[in-house]
Amino acid sequence: MKASIFVLMDALGWEWIKEHPFLKEVAPYRRPLDSVLGFSTAAIPSILTGRFPQEHGRLSLFHRANGHSPFSKLKLICAMPPWMVENRYARFGVKTLARRMNNLSGYFQLYGVPLKYLPKLDVCEKRNIYAPGGIPGSTSIFDLLHDGGKSYKTYCYHEGTDDQLLASIETDLRAGAAKFYFLYLAELDYFLHLHADDRAAAAETLQKYSDKLARLHKIAVETYGAADIHVFGDHGMAPTVATIDIQAKLAELPVTASVDYLCLLDSTMARFWFFSARARELVSAALNEVDGGKWLDADDLIKLHSFFPDGKYGEKIFLTESGTVIAPSHMGVQAMAGMHGFLPSAPHSRSAFVSSIDYGDSINQITDVFGVMKAHV
Repeated sequence: MKASIFVLMDALGWEWIKEHPFLKEVAPYRRPLDSVLGFSTAAIPSILTGRFPQEHGRLSLFHRANGHSPFSKLKLICAMPPWMVENRYARFGVKTLARRMNNLSGYFQLYGVPLKYLPKLDVCEKRNIYAPGGIPGSTSIFDLLHDGGKSYKTYCYHEGTDDQLLASIETDLRAGAAKFYFLYLAELDYFLHLHADDRAAAAETLQKYSDKLARLHKIAVETYGAADIHVFGDHGMAPTVATIDIQAKLAELPVTASVDYLCLLDSTMARFWFFSARARELVSAALNEVDGGKWLDADDLIKLHSFFPDGKYGEKIFLTESGTVIAPSHMGVQAMAGMHGFLPSAPHSRSAFVSSIDYGDSINQITDVFGVMKAHV
């Protein structure tokens, strides 16, 4: 029996490995992959289902609630004066209660989204996407494995740190526990957010992962006699070169957030819902004057396979240029050293695909990885 190992490394970008000997001895075949608009919330489901955001329904963690919000029963707490509830203890309580009351098992963080916004919002990742049924409305690789009665193992942050997951899969490989292995490693993303301005440190970290993954492949070959390994990212990571203070621009306007419009600032995207034509006009004009970004119109979103006719992810979306970060934002007060979530066509937005098998030019986008995995089911 041959083992197939699939490793999703968050933020494994082509620009970071194209000149790095990452896993070259084990997986010499490599190529860049175009990602999708948005963050991991959009990109990982695209990998797991082979579908684009407008098809699997996910673009960003929060979207406008259509009727029910998981925070509806907490609206009295969320409506309390910020000086009373905008602290880590109250926010932790709201997050914990919302998770328990709504049975949320997927990735779920409040980040810096004001509590008063939450009853107007919903979260798209309600279930664990690394399990069967995790992406309702789409068939994921885990649905195929489960429905086909295949022998497989999955490992993700729900079970521990990257090192703990690597130890777990090593134990299972030695035991010959399955034929299909899927490992999600999340910590490179965090490292590059902090150190994208230090290529030497990034190269050292990549080498550590390379050594550990080569070890897994070696163990698999020893156990099974033969093994394939595929390592790929969901997006890249661009070094931060500039920042935009959109909050300051909005504060100058004679309209008020949460009263005249709702705005979510996602590091690279400012997403708006308007409660009046006047607010739409004023906000649109103000951001037209901002250098380092642009409004995405319907044609742009259609080309990016990220168009939602109901505007659930934003009636209007302002996207920054690659390397330009919105700061402060609801994802953080200060800009990190690296960020992703820019146009997929930007060089640093591309992810990487590294494999022990030569697929030629048949693998071009992250959605193509699903077909590779499906062929090994």
